[in-house]
Amino acid sequence: MRFWIILALMLFTAYFSIQRYMHPQLTHNSALDRIQHPLDTRLRYRIGTIDPRFNITTEQVLQLAQQAADIWQQGSMKSLFIYDPNAKLSINLIYDERQAESTARKQEIKVIENSRQYTNSEQDKVKQLDAQLSQAKQALDQYQANYQNKVNQYNQMIQALNQAQSNLTETARQQLDQDKQQLQKEQFELQQQINLFNQKVAQLNQHVNTANSINQQFNQSVDQFNQRFQPRQFDKGVFDGREINIYEFESNDDLRLTIAHELGHALGLQHNQDPKALMFPIMKEQDLAHFKLTPADLALLNARH
Repeated sequence: MRFWIILALMLFTAYFSIQRYMHPQLTHNSALDRIQHPLDTRLRYRIGTIDPRFNITTEQVLQLAQQAADIWQQGSMKSLFIYDPNAKLSINLIYDERQAESTARKQEIKVIENSRQYTNSEQDKVKQLDAQLSQAKQALDQYQANYQNKVNQYNQMIQALNQAQSNLTETARQQLDQDKQQLQKEQFELQQQINLFNQKVAQLNQHVNTANSINQQFNQSVDQFNQRFQPRQFDKGVFDGREINIYEFESNDDLRLTIAHELGHALGLQHNQDPKALMFPIMKEQDLAHFKLTPADLALLNARH
């Protein structure tokens, strides 16, 4: 009897050793699970602690975790993960300064976006005023040219009368007086239009200065933002061999990809050098919303054994 017990223990030990070598991710499943499901090589996970300050429910995290697992399944055509509420491996959302920094980042983005809209609005005003000023300049030039023609005609008439040295009739004298008064009236109107045009020029210059100042402030805000908030390292999520702890995310798409990245580590994968890959250490160039495994990710996966 003792012999059979020892033999069974040796067989179990050998089996677990071979299983661990062939499918290293199974070391993160419980021993009981590996005994109960000896042919199931999927890594089991559950949803653990969710800090309420993330404003996300356990059900939402579970859905995103399943979508993260689907990224691996769809890319590799293999079922590598399965949700199990009793699994050994847990996915936790731990709130600390990283999420506080992420929240500040999102708030700053809103401020910058509002500043961008205000900057664009001021620049649009400048364009509108410049277009209006151009039209006003054309109208003023035309009015001034017409006025100058009338002045020239009046002066030519006076010069012709002086050269003729003839007496003017009362009717002709009255007509000259009327023409002179009309020219004086138009001269006054022309000066008013010139004054109005100069006011518009001053307004345009003021808007240009304002727009330049706002644009400068906007550029400074963007520079400060870029200096403070660098591309996000994947250590916002950490797999420590026993659990996956997520410390920071900016959106559901961000969280889904972070979980998928840490699940990759749970499979035993290291980082690669493709900036668009899931297993690249910095999240910057990946397509968060419609991500698919890259050849670099698949190469890591296929090189596990």
